Amino acid sequence: MAEPPGSFTKQETSWPLGRPEGGCCAGCPIREGCALAADTYVVCPITGSTPPPAPPTHTPTPTAAPGVDGFVEEPAARRFDVTAVASRGVEAAISGAFGFGWTDLATALIQRGAVWDSEGNRVDWERLQIKRNLLCIAVATAVPLGEHTATMWVADALRNHSISAVFVPAGVALGVAMPVFVGQFVPGISGLCKAAISLTRLLGRACWRFLSSRLGWIVTRPAIWAVICGLATATWRFVVYRLTGAV
Repeated sequence: MAEPPGSFTKQETSWPLGRPEGGCCAGCPIREGCALAADTYVVCPITGSTPPPAPPTHTPTPTAAPGVDGFVEEPAARRFDVTAVASRGVEAAISGAFGFGWTDLATALIQRGAVWDSEGNRVDWERLQIKRNLLCIAVATAVPLGEHTATMWVADALRNHSISAVFVPAGVALGVAMPVFVGQFVPGISGLCKAAISLTRLLGRACWRFLSSRLGWIVTRPAIWAVICGLATATWRFVVYRLTGAV
């Protein structure tokens, strides 16, 4: 019967280094080539066992990519990415406008609050992108869009129009799209409607590619935080008005 991951069998205890205090990676036979190697893991983050299995007896030699004159093609992770550089540049610019060092301080405090998870592994705070999210919250709550900020626009729309703030724009878009869709089957205006649909598809694909790229967070993340902060503001107003009896 197979032992569950993390259990200690006779084979595991016979490992030359046993279970080191510094982590299971201390005696891993493939530590030098592992990108996740660290001295803090209790179990291997890849195989889920202690210790990791031995490497294969034969490792294939990478061959040269065709047309590269004998040189191995550079991994995708190391290639120069213009969008990644532009994304970091935008983040640095926003940090310079709204940061003043408070984002770095807040990030350090949050990371020091929880260093290890329940399994004894180090918490990877980089995935949450704390600094970037804090900057997007600052943009959503501090940058004015006309008379109000994005957060206040959402809160006022929910307060004044309730759930219709979501369905009315959707209804308007549907009311415009349906006649155009039906018009492509009507003689005389079918060509114009088909051209409008093709243009809409082209613009939609371009917008989707931008929003799903590395630069898409510039638009999507402040919008998401504007909705979240707007909902929180509207809820706070409702609770305060109910408790205080304000009109």
